[in-house]
Amino acid sequence: MLIRYANKTDLADITFLISELGYEATETEVTHRLSTLDGNPDYHTIVVEMDNRVVGLLGLHIGLAYEFSGCYGRVVCLVVNHQYRKSGIGKRLIEKAKEIVTEQGGSTIVLNSGNRSEREDAHKFYLDNGFVSKSTGFVMKIQI
Repeated sequence: MLIRYANKTDLADITFLISELGYEATETEVTHRLSTLDGNPDYHTIVVEMDNRVVGLLGLHIGLAYEFSGCYGRVVCLVVNHQYRKSGIGKRLIEKAKEIVTEQGGSTIVLNSGNRSEREDAHKFYLDNGFVSKSTGFVMKIQI
């Protein structure tokens, strides 16, 4: 298992993983998104490589906090290929996130996860890995 930062050769696998999260996207769209994210030092796109393919993805944002001193990490994206789930990949990605946040001087990691029935296993995973359910998220789409 190799944990590393994503690169351009990972685009097809990353596109597949994003679709596994329930968000359809083309490889062109993912290329554009990743090129924007890669240009921002507050974002970290981490992958797990096994069997010569990317099978896990973590998107992490480092932000400054209003409610406490210092910074925090927000897991924006976390997914493991369905064929590789329950093999420790997600746990290793969370450990990598903790490492990055700690290096940045932070002590907190937050994430949102949808309240859909298909996310129940993910919620159990988060609780089993030290997260606590504390808030309700809200979304507003802005008409352009």
